[in-house]
Amino acid sequence: MTLTVRLDSAVESALERYCAERGVTKSLVVQECLAGYLLADQAQAGKVATAERAAAEPQVSDNYKAFAEAGLIGGIALGHGADKAAVRARIAESFAQRKTRRGGV
Repeated sequence: MTLTVRLDSAVESALERYCAERGVTKSLVVQECLAGYLLADQAQAGKVATAERAAAEPQVSDNYKAFAEAGLIGGIALGHGADKAAVRARIAESFAQRKTRRGGV
C-alpha cells in the first residue's frame, strides 16, 4: 500500500536527520511509528493480548531469509570470520553446493 503524508518542514528535517544517522528508510521509520502508535492504542482499549501477540511475531524479510539460508547470518557465532574474504568464500561454497545439488558441473 502506498500512502502520501504531508509533513511540516521541522518534522521533515527531523525525519531525514534520523534516517541518515541510523541508515534506515523513511518508510521503515513511519511503519514502525504507526505500528507502535496503533498497538499502544489497542493496549489502552483493553486489547493487550493482541498487542503482545503482534509484538511476539516479528516479520522476517525475504532478504534476511536468503542471507540466513546462505549461512551469512550468525557467522561469527558459528566460528566463521566476518572479513570480506571469509564471507566471499562462504558464498562461493554455498553456490558450489547448490550447483552440485542441482546436478551442475
